[in-house]
Amino acid sequence: MTAAAIGILLAAGALYLWFRHRARRLSSDRLASLIGSTAGTKHREEPPSRTIRSFPPRYRFAAYSAGLVTTAALWLIVGLPVEVAAAAGILAGVLAYLVEDYVGDQQAAMIESQLAAAIYLMVGSLRAGASLLAAFESALEEVGPPLRPYFQEVAGRIRLGDDPRTAVSDLQLHIPLETFRLFATSLTIHWEVGGSLATTLSTVGQTVRDRIELSRRVRAQGVESHASVGVVMFIAYTLAFLMWRTNPDRLEAFVRTGVGTALVAGVITLQAVGLVWMSRLTRSTF
Repeated sequence: MTAAAIGILLAAGALYLWFRHRARRLSSDRLASLIGSTAGTKHREEPPSRTIRSFPPRYRFAAYSAGLVTTAALWLIVGLPVEVAAAAGILAGVLAYLVEDYVGDQQAAMIESQLAAAIYLMVGSLRAGASLLAAFESALEEVGPPLRPYFQEVAGRIRLGDDPRTAVSDLQLHIPLETFRLFATSLTIHWEVGGSLATTLSTVGQTVRDRIELSRRVRAQGVESHASVGVVMFIAYTLAFLMWRTNPDRLEAFVRTGVGTALVAGVITLQAVGLVWMSRLTRSTF
């Protein structure tokens, strides 16, 4: 009965996450269509297909997959109680989520650093009297992947006669980061009202650099807490393994009792909650 209830809860959770992801995707598509229509572009029957992928690529499904696979393996193969297997699956999902989030943050930091360097290259070209398209092309000669394909698309669309506001606005759709939203918004406002673009981009570039520096300081301050949590979890599971090696029958009998199952599942679940909480506390949102 308990196993059936756990299975129903897992299925309901997966269905809820699927509907939530679908609703978010539909909302993003509608918002993108509204942004395209307010930019003064003509209505087209079919939306333009993306030639490049969004950056950084995120694999949110990896956390749910890791949790479900771990739960199924520990329950069906190892034979642990379903409560302990579910708690271990939650912990595995949280660990997969943290790893995926760390990789995504590293890729975002790399492309933001490239954007800051490209902005200063564009400012130098603009102050020398070059046009915006020439400034984009001069920046393209110096920057590399992953930023290069996105700048190439913007410069190519402007060169072929596309609306510059639309081309720049699509940049923040391909790279949904705050720094790129600031960069694209600044260029779009310049085309609307005019003014000194070199001065504006210089301010934007300094803001991007300050943001990168602050993010690095926050991550450096969080390394100590991450290391301490990792050491504590390693010691806890090492002691559990030593206790199992010393007297496996007694430990297995304790885990399979009602109180032991609840305690072990609760401890593992609290570890997962603590990891998520620590990740939120060491994240900079500005």
